[in-house]
Amino acid sequence: MPSPRRRGRAAAASVLTTALLCSAWTGGVASADTPTPVSAVGYTTTARTQNGPVPLALYGKTDPTTDGVYRQSLAILALASTDTQPAPTAIEWLLGQQCADGGFTAYRADPGAPCDAAREDTVATATAIEALRALRTYDTRVARGVDWLRSKQLADGSFASVPGPNAVGDATATAAATSAIVTAGTSPELLRTPQGRTPTDALGAAQLRCNAPAPDRGAFPGGPGGPVDPLLTARAVLALGYGTQPAVPAPSIAVTPLTCPGAEPNRQAAAQAGAAWLVAKLKAGGNHLGGPTDFAATTMAVQALAATGHPAEAGAAADWLAAGAKTMAGNDPVRLASLILAAVSTGRTVTTFGGLDLPSLLQDTGPAPTPTADMANQSNLIDGPEDHTLRDTLAAVIAVLLAATLIIGMRRSRRED
Repeated sequence: MPSPRRRGRAAAASVLTTALLCSAWTGGVASADTPTPVSAVGYTTTARTQNGPVPLALYGKTDPTTDGVYRQSLAILALASTDTQPAPTAIEWLLGQQCADGGFTAYRADPGAPCDAAREDTVATATAIEALRALRTYDTRVARGVDWLRSKQLADGSFASVPGPNAVGDATATAAATSAIVTAGTSPELLRTPQGRTPTDALGAAQLRCNAPAPDRGAFPGGPGGPVDPLLTARAVLALGYGTQPAVPAPSIAVTPLTCPGAEPNRQAAAQAGAAWLVAKLKAGGNHLGGPTDFAATTMAVQALAATGHPAEAGAAADWLAAGAKTMAGNDPVRLASLILAAVSTGRTVTTFGGLDLPSLLQDTGPAPTPTADMANQSNLIDGPEDHTLRDTLAAVIAVLLAATLIIGMRRSRRED
């Protein structure tokens, strides 16, 4: 039988081992400012893209070259909106995609290499901001993204999809940037250029007004002189109404089309004019918008109408989506995430939407959180990679207590000798 002295030393050794394990655990997920080993965020798989392997940490297994950051961000945003925990590796992957200047490209096969500023993308950056904001712990990362957006605003108040010396603003990028800025807690009206123009001014200038044919008034064309774009219209209405993803339902108000002839509408009237166009188009189409972007446009219209005070129309479109969800969703993370955002915006149950458990299906398209990973991620989500104060304080307290226990154990063993 071990002597009291040996038992004391064994207890002390056990305490020391526990201290080391606790110290390792409180390290949590790697800091976002510290390079993460490639293997730690899943950059090895047998599937290939034109830029190399498809990251295992990515939601979806199709080539991410053109949409990797966008679909990862949308998936994380959707899961967070349902209080479903995204996998830690999925979050780490997205963090690793952010460039040193705060922007994001559509996809970087090698996140360790410096970003090509000419490839940084406004929509990818805006969606990443929304996702990181939804996690509630990455304020520094969000602020860097917003600063990047602000630095890319053009003289007319708009944003270009891919900023550059000769970039031309477009409504899609401007709407995405506006919603992201609102999500981050900043009013778009504060983003006023030296020429006095704001993002919503730029959106208003792109809207079809009284000089357009009556059926098109309130909508947005895909480009100057182009046909009406339902998806762009829904995105722009969400932004003009200062809506975010998922939309927070506004109190119900009457549908108010553009008044012609009449004075130029203000931001709120412009948002309502766009909403009126969406409502008319949905009613004519059987609660969906139709056309080549039918699914994406209808899911975005649900959010836009919820945000601008038209819950009945938004709900009818959401029900149309639910009726066809099993056929339309597949295992596409963007479609599953879009359905979740539409469901949340209209108060539908995401775990039974159209007979589908949408969060579970979305999780199945990417890295599945394990119990061990979940524990580590809780530490990461408490304080975020840019602020380890709470975690480090807890680690210090634990270390002091365990060291004191170790010293007491050793002193007792000496007295027993």
